[in-house]
Amino acid sequence: MTKTNVLLAGATGMLGTRIAKHLLERDDVDLRLLVRNGAREDPEKSRKLERLLNRDAEIFEGDISDPAFLRRATEAVEVVVSALQGGHDVIVDGQVALARAAAANGARRILPSDYAVDFFKVKPGEHPTLDLRYEADKQIAELDIEQINVLNGAFLDAIASPGAMIQLDEAAGTASFWGSGHEPFDATTVDDTARFVARAALDADVPGGKFAVAAQQLAMSDLVDHAEKITGRTYKPTSYGSLDDLRAFFNAQREQANGDSVVWASYLLYMLGGQTRLDDIQNERYPDITPTTLDQLNG
Repeated sequence: MTKTNVLLAGATGMLGTRIAKHLLERDDVDLRLLVRNGAREDPEKSRKLERLLNRDAEIFEGDISDPAFLRRATEAVEVVVSALQGGHDVIVDGQVALARAAAANGARRILPSDYAVDFFKVKPGEHPTLDLRYEADKQIAELDIEQINVLNGAFLDAIASPGAMIQLDEAAGTASFWGSGHEPFDATTVDDTARFVARAALDADVPGGKFAVAAQQLAMSDLVDHAEKITGRTYKPTSYGSLDDLRAFFNAQREQANGDSVVWASYLLYMLGGQTRLDDIQNERYPDITPTTLDQLNG
């Protein structure tokens, strides 16, 4: 059997660990893990890497800003999958350097660390984190390597937790959120996203560009229902305000340079306003993958 040499960057992270797991379940993959210097000195990361090593993964440990290291790491690699997280130095500088080294070594495909709403529809300058992904993808597009941009909406298991998207007030018996409670948005669990990434990475027939997947469309009202299911309580749905009110809040936070609030508020605006909703969802390409829905989560 001919095997495909795959390099995975960011294998010790929440998503990267799961991508590695699903890639290693295949018999047609030789998996190489690119990790940062010192990764094995971190007890948690070391445990994750040991489990992957025991399944025949190979580790390349070094500095993603080192061109010589990247040349060695990408030698004979056909597909690069990135699950890197960080600031400009990682998401833009690091990923572009990785893509450049891979392209120079003849790799045919890269999946950048996108895994979000459709940020290609976002107005530049409103969401710093999504801006980084857009900037990296734009630079990678100039290289001689195919780019697959996996988009999955929100991570379902993250937003389903009370306090993530809705705020529960146990004393008042309310569940509060922005908007009407009925604006739809896309969501997929971390593990299902990893399943789709592993499949798309090796699927030679997937065309370059956006590759959207989503377990389901949800609304804030669904998250309230889920909170009631896992807590056994009944909550009164309560809105902080309309999307126009959320926009005003976002503008105020931006003027005050409240970075975390700007990122959070702009992300909500994109999700609830439909601006970044996923188009041409590709779930049916892999009918054996049945994504987990909100009702199937344990909370």
